[in-house]
Amino acid sequence: MTGHFEQRRSAAFLSLLLLWLGSAPAFAQFTSSVTEINPDSSTLDATDADGASGGRVNGLARASNGTTFYAASEWGGLWMSTDTGRTWAHLYNHLPMATWDVEVDPNDANKVYATSLYDGRVASLAGISVSSDGGATWTRPASATPPVGFCTVEARRTEPSAFGISIDPANTQSVSIGTNCGLARSTDGGATWTFIDPTPADGADNVWDVVVHDGGTIDLCGDDGHQRSTDGGANWTTAAVATLPGGRCSIAASPDESYVLFAVVGTTIYESDDGGASWPTTLTNPRAQGRIPFVATNQRTGATFDLWFGDVQLHRASCTTPAPAAAGGAARCPTNTWTGPFTRSAGGHDDTGDLAFDPTVAVNACPVLLSSDGGVYYNTVTTSPGCHSPAWEQPDTTPHALWLFAMDGATQAGTTTEDLYFGNQDNGTFAAADAGAAAPTWNNARCCDSFDVSASPTNVVYTRCCFSPGRSNRLFLRNQGMVGGGEVNTYPAGNLQGFRPVDILDRWGPDDYALVTTGGVFITTNITTNPIVWTQLGAATSPANARGVKAAVTGGTPTFYVQAGNADGRSQDQLWSFTGTAAGGAWTQIQPPGNVGGFGIFDVHPNNPLRLIASHLQPGANPQMILSTDGGANWTNLAPLDTLMTGGGQFQYQNQRGPTNFTAFSGYPEPTLVAFDPADSDIIVAGAADAGVFVSIDGGTAWTLVTDPFDPVDSGRPHIPRPWFAYFDHEPFSLLSETVNIYLGTQGRGVWRITLGIPRNIIVICEFFRRGCWPPELDKRIIILECLFEPCIFRDPIPKNCLVKFPCPGCEFGLCPPFYHLFLEDFDPRVWEVGLYTAKGDPAPFELFRTQTGVVLSFRPSKELFREGQIGDYELAFALRRGAKLGRYEIRTRLEVSDKPYRLGREPLLKVRPTPGAGAQ
Repeated sequence: MTGHFEQRRSAAFLSLLLLWLGSAPAFAQFTSSVTEINPDSSTLDATDADGASGGRVNGLARASNGTTFYAASEWGGLWMSTDTGRTWAHLYNHLPMATWDVEVDPNDANKVYATSLYDGRVASLAGISVSSDGGATWTRPASATPPVGFCTVEARRTEPSAFGISIDPANTQSVSIGTNCGLARSTDGGATWTFIDPTPADGADNVWDVVVHDGGTIDLCGDDGHQRSTDGGANWTTAAVATLPGGRCSIAASPDESYVLFAVVGTTIYESDDGGASWPTTLTNPRAQGRIPFVATNQRTGATFDLWFGDVQLHRASCTTPAPAAAGGAARCPTNTWTGPFTRSAGGHDDTGDLAFDPTVAVNACPVLLSSDGGVYYNTVTTSPGCHSPAWEQPDTTPHALWLFAMDGATQAGTTTEDLYFGNQDNGTFAAADAGAAAPTWNNARCCDSFDVSASPTNVVYTRCCFSPGRSNRLFLRNQGMVGGGEVNTYPAGNLQGFRPVDILDRWGPDDYALVTTGGVFITTNITTNPIVWTQLGAATSPANARGVKAAVTGGTPTFYVQAGNADGRSQDQLWSFTGTAAGGAWTQIQPPGNVGGFGIFDVHPNNPLRLIASHLQPGANPQMILSTDGGANWTNLAPLDTLMTGGGQFQYQNQRGPTNFTAFSGYPEPTLVAFDPADSDIIVAGAADAGVFVSIDGGTAWTLVTDPFDPVDSGRPHIPRPWFAYFDHEPFSLLSETVNIYLGTQGRGVWRITLGIPRNIIVICEFFRRGCWPPELDKRIIILECLFEPCIFRDPIPKNCLVKFPCPGCEFGLCPPFYHLFLEDFDPRVWEVGLYTAKGDPAPFELFRTQTGVVLSFRPSKELFREGQIGDYELAFALRRGAKLGRYEIRTRLEVSDKPYRLGREPLLKVRPTPGAGAQ
């Protein structure tokens, strides 16, 4: 329906009859785009503050050309560099994301082998992957699955993982890989595989590392200690005395003597000088932690070689081969003499992963790349002998494999600028004041493990690991951008918990915060005071083992929800609620459906404490996604979301041996994320460990997959595993389409922005001021064209400073563009949205004021439109708000023209200032 204002009247009236039958339609359709916004590097100097941006990288590989390298990140998949580690690109076609090792055939740069941990798929792609085109495409050979009954438990076969890789340098068609079910061997370049259990008496289990050397000798280590074979795996020997302990390990051989071996198990370094028959020598660990230590050897000039060892830091020992060489005798390497460290003090990052040497040099090869919890670093010293005391530098574009422990954001008042903050495993905290930009400007503001963050437009509160006597973690209050400020002046009782994705900190007012410690749940109504006053909520009924807290506020009263248990998304936790701020109140337990099991993940709408969403975990059954609209008294199963969580049956909803934090294999359920949009309760985001990211824009009835875990290259939609955090940002609205940015924080793929374009439910568009014609009698001080492109009629007086020449014979008009005030009576802004557009389709600026009977839309045409002859072409558009319901609806309008803005001491309900030149969507 289109209405026009009647010409030649002192005031204009219009009745808009808006018809809507029944309820608003379901808004299941929308557009979406996914943008990676990870930092490329760290702004902190690693030699000073240990900043990093790459995330945990376990294994490195180098091609024979010396410039192509590969990196296997712990949770973020495979990465490739063709410029010796200066820039890294993700290999999207390698779908398993929890990768362990990667190696390249020294005679064929196109043949690449990779290992990964179980990927959650029913038909798994994890374990052993082979590429014959330099990493562009990958296959998992059918024979890379062990035989039935071969493993200690069947789940090791159906949920495969694989670890260390070794290519026989004398016969590169021969490849050995350690798996969670024995040793896998190929003699045809990875086309087919056979499985070997070196200790068949107890069933095949973890072989963590393997080295093939000196004419096909195989040495491996794993859960059953060390075994050696000199006949291609047909027969195996192990130590009779001074045995190598079982467990996660790394193994290497001397470049001079086949019987001299080195291994690290746990935090202890061992040397054997008799082919593993005994391991009597232990070397001092210069900085022990046991994250994933490694050993490597490098041939030096003459009868010397280097033993490299990485644990927390990287060290080197100079070793000597005796003359004549013979098994046994004295240890080849000193037991307590190390050179280094070559990490933080040398520009790198601690908690090492692997070391790669120049493949083009046989003797005195320089260490070229180092991997660690901070990503990958390259050696700036490129010639021997100086390069053997490396000086590391971060790449220009690091692998984007950050493991987030926390994320939050804030919109600056009066602007569309988004601040975004996130904290990481070992890589510190990052802040950006332009999160909506194509490539945000990231400041790696603070170092180390950071476990939670909560932001407002003026300050940021966050927790950080470990560096305070008598306190496990610390709490900081800083200004916008994470600058200034410092540690809080007062702590509540107990210690802060960490290393989990759950929020131990939540903001429920401008300076109001809730905090969970080992001593209970505490709140403060002003975190900026000195001292901070903390109040414990319901001390007598505090939930045991409280881990995380989320708050919802309605009518000024907060309701707090606390998750008690492990809070890792995998355990059947309890959920408790507390209403108000009185210390003497009581916590109430929220029961799961049927009072069976518990909750894995959950969220509460920040503005509606009755609206909850969660994953329901129960013994002996698959998880379920559930929704409550009455504070947990009743639950509804979200069956469509359950279907997406399993990829329509392609992923296990709950697996047995999927990888969990670091190197545990405890299994996990798919759900990792649920989050309500604070500004719109109909918008919900959910995420799975393997199956993708899902969005609902109708309150949870319909769900859409917005990422692609199946074919990300062809679809152009990335696979984003393990999302844990979401922050929502609504852009200035267009009446035809709503733009919502969802910022995602992940375990292993850093930060992403999903942009939703949600179509509006347009009811009517009314064109007015048609063709520029307007009655000249409205105000004798205002002279307006009678009609464009026709003889012009004027009224005196015309202010000389507002006289405008117009491109038609004898045409002049003024004054400076007047203000137009459109009164919309019986207009309810809770039901309707309104917008103003020019003839070009561009959003026009306006202000909306509330009156006793409706609203007033006030705007001022621009001088540019006067000059362009388009003063009359404006369109007014109405849109029904999503979820609103109405029948027959009538709005009466009245227009006033004035030389003054519509103010009279009023504050506008809405102030629209669109970006110049931004067209309507």
